[in-house]
Amino acid sequence: MKKQYSITNDQVERIRKRYGRLIFMIAHRIGGDTVVNSFDDSCQELYITACDACEAFGRKQELEFDDFFDTGEFHKYIKSCLWNKKNNTGRNITKKMNIRRGFSLDEDLLGDESILTEAFDVSGLLADVRMNTECKDVLKHLLNDFSLIKPNGNLNVSKLARVMEKEKRDVKVLISHLQNIFSDYKEEA
Repeated sequence: MKKQYSITNDQVERIRKRYGRLIFMIAHRIGGDTVVNSFDDSCQELYITACDACEAFGRKQELEFDDFFDTGEFHKYIKSCLWNKKNNTGRNITKKMNIRRGFSLDEDLLGDESILTEAFDVSGLLADVRMNTECKDVLKHLLNDFSLIKPNGNLNVSKLARVMEKEKRDVKVLISHLQNIFSDYKEEA
């Protein structure tokens, strides 16, 4: 029968003293959306990962905590575990950010200003802005198909022109018109 490994409070304190600064540094690098994963959440997850790494290392090597904790081999192992946790957490945050950023509207819903207001809180914007149907069509396509927006944030004008079945220069004119309409609402960095 295999021996059960568990981490005591004293051992958790040793982990905190030895790897606490590393955990804080890694937690700061996770970043991303604070709603999905705050700094405190990141620290807690990394401490749990460190404790799990101690248990796994002890079980695999069949060593007691005191026998492996200050070894170079364990030091490399726990650092790898912490950095892997950081990378996995960052990847998951990135996936969730795309979900939070997007909102799909059906064609029938696009004319319903209350839905736009609830989704994007643009009530003041809709009251002030008047646009023609072609500009609304551009917005409809952009809201329904995020592949029209390049990873760097620029619009894929060629693809938008194909989707709208218009000339590229005509789509550029519509985009320019939209930029002028929304120039008062642009956030300054």
